[in-house]
Amino acid sequence: MEIKVQEIPSEGLSLSYEEDPMHWGLDEQEISVEGMVHVQLKAVKHNENNVYIRGAIEGGILSECGRCLVHYRDPIRSDFNIEYVPTPQIPLEEELILSREELEINYYQGDQIDINDELRSQLLLAVPMHPLCKPDCRGLCPNCGENLNQKTCSCPAELPNAQWSKLKNLL
Repeated sequence: MEIKVQEIPSEGLSLSYEEDPMHWGLDEQEISVEGMVHVQLKAVKHNENNVYIRGAIEGGILSECGRCLVHYRDPIRSDFNIEYVPTPQIPLEEELILSREELEINYYQGDQIDINDELRSQLLLAVPMHPLCKPDCRGLCPNCGENLNQKTCSCPAELPNAQWSKLKNLL
């Protein structure tokens, strides 16, 4: 999606649309998005050429639980705020120390802002690092591999470990 800076009205530009995640070049190894992704954006121009964009991206991904390995659909949402400034405003000759606020600024060239990279990044950042099918997932039995969410196995609660048996005698 490209936004033309000169076409942003003084009250701002609101956009809401559905996007095919394949448009962002996501492959199955990175993330498996189910269906279309809903994008909402509000772009406001300030200081002549600076553009502030507030947005949200929503969709569903197919995940594998990190405990029981069950595949499930996980809804994701990411809200973001980002500022774009024209590239010529960057002093390239001198070394800069960037503040936390300055790290959230993106730069654009010409009259268009391409937000596809930002949308792709926001979608990837919304994916949980350790996905769980449910918060109280019991996982797999470490001995027999049974899914403990579906049934209880007959394995002993704690198997003796021969490496530590001599320490048990010290207590």
